[in-house]
Amino acid sequence: HVRVENPLADDEPHLRLSLLESLARRAEYNLNRGEGNVRLFEIGSAFAPGASALPDEELRVGVLVMGARRPRHFTDPKPPAYDEWDVKALAERIGRIAVGADNIMLHASNGAALWQVTRDGAVVGSVQRLALDAPIWASPAYGIEVTLHRFGRELVAPNGSNAWSHNSDSETSTATGAVRYRPLPSFPPAQFDLALLVPDGTPAAAVEAVIRRDAGELLESLVLFDEFTGKGVPDGLRSLAWALTFRDPERTLRDKEVEGRRSKLLKTLEGELGVRPRTG
Repeated sequence: HVRVENPLADDEPHLRLSLLESLARRAEYNLNRGEGNVRLFEIGSAFAPGASALPDEELRVGVLVMGARRPRHFTDPKPPAYDEWDVKALAERIGRIAVGADNIMLHASNGAALWQVTRDGAVVGSVQRLALDAPIWASPAYGIEVTLHRFGRELVAPNGSNAWSHNSDSETSTATGAVRYRPLPSFPPAQFDLALLVPDGTPAAAVEAVIRRDAGELLESLVLFDEFTGKGVPDGLRSLAWALTFRDPERTLRDKEVEGRRSKLLKTLEGELGVRPRTG
């Protein structure tokens, strides 16, 4: 690593060799807070010792993914985790957008990388499995890193256009509106499940609307993860189960507070929709 003569922080005096160094630390930050479904990316610079006094600089795109491939749903309560084939397909898409669709290829690697990303035979990136300081429950983490600019020369798409503006027909994206970013939470979540007996004529969306309305501003997520009919469920009813996550951005929630919200929700659901908790 290249050492900085006047670093902004004494504990970080070196320039990074790879974007995946930074993304790996962010993934560990999430894992330390119990979040194992991680999807991160960055477009930024990486540095290496150069022939002159100044380091060589490359502009790269880096991606890290781990955990569930898609959100859980009652039709798929345990979705599969990302594997090497998922990340290979993602690397191909990134490569096509970043450096051109016609001459980007992935080659299996015998080294630390799973695949090397090449353009016209030259290596411009890699796909690798990352070694993290992770708990035993965490799924494997995979990283992708592709160079966009090298030594002051911008990589150009095959049609002669700037690589940033290149989009193949299959990769054209449409703006979906403004995205609001929030900092990662510092306090732990409070989670519980609600298994409810819901009349057949009552849509799940109606139940969910009442939960969202009465749960309050601390409700972080609400996921319907199970539907069941059969033994133990009375005729005319079905069992639906939601996972609720509450979090206060400024403090840790107390068990008494969470239980109070749960009791209030059950009382409201029974009074408005005739929904009651499933006990068996």
